[in-house]
Amino acid sequence: MPARVERATIVTVEGRPLRVLEAEPLARYTTFRIGGPADFLVRASDRQTLELALAWGEREGLPVTVIGGGSNLLVCDGGVRGLVIVFRAAGGNQQDELPLGREDGALIASFPATTPLSWIGHWTSERGLAGMEWAAGLPGVLGGAIVNNAGAHGGDVGSVLVDVELYDLRRRVLVRWTREQLAPHYRRTTLKALPQPRDYVVLQARLRLQADDPAKLRALAAANARWRREHQPTGPCAGSVFKNPPGTYAGYLIEQAGLKGFQVGRMRVSEQHANFFLNLGGATAEEALALLEEVRQRVAECFGIVLEPEIEVIGEPRG
Repeated sequence: MPARVERATIVTVEGRPLRVLEAEPLARYTTFRIGGPADFLVRASDRQTLELALAWGEREGLPVTVIGGGSNLLVCDGGVRGLVIVFRAAGGNQQDELPLGREDGALIASFPATTPLSWIGHWTSERGLAGMEWAAGLPGVLGGAIVNNAGAHGGDVGSVLVDVELYDLRRRVLVRWTREQLAPHYRRTTLKALPQPRDYVVLQARLRLQADDPAKLRALAAANARWRREHQPTGPCAGSVFKNPPGTYAGYLIEQAGLKGFQVGRMRVSEQHANFFLNLGGATAEEALALLEEVRQRVAECFGIVLEPEIEVIGEPRG
């Protein structure tokens, strides 16, 4: 099959060039590898490009949707209207050192929202900074992790968050939210509760970390990454599909309902971890949503528990 040719236009915004893609398939930008086209798309790895894209979208009167690593996201088959900005760092674009401060006996590290979550887990562990070693091996970037209050192995971002710097799309100003304003709890924050497209973009965050033995933290980070490789499937998926209900695990309930390997079209419940759904190749969002609803219904029938989706769904169904 011949490689797809990008339809790109260079526009001028505030005297500077900006590369805008047209009718760009969003399947390229999610770990599910599913999703229809964005009317327009800009790839931004720094604040300057992000602000140019926002200015262009405002000038053209377009609704703006910002996505990060795309690891917790299902884009519908009809795609997303307006402008989509993919805000993530280019490969290998991480700094070796970041500024550290002190506050109330803790070390405060500031990370751009585009920083890969796994990189933070390894970087902090290497330097004897405890609090993010659970993130080693996880997909996605910090901005999305903050919105969703991502976590694993008993830790989460909200537990170490000091505050976040946000870009207010409506007023085009920078604002800072404290942890209390973000109100993180299990896989939920004030930001996630906002309707899409959201009016705020996470730019960076400060994390409160504790000094600890680097050798111990390196071992924990390596063990966490190894556990993920051994117990969770690789391939096109979006991580945990459902939140864990109180007192139990979504994957356990799905497995006990006899749904490991259950399939709708080209979407399958993983036989390795039942709370992961796999795109077998060429799956549609319609198939993914049908599988999600069937699993919810079967678990509810078996256990009287209605599972709540953890993944976020955006875009429009195919017309």
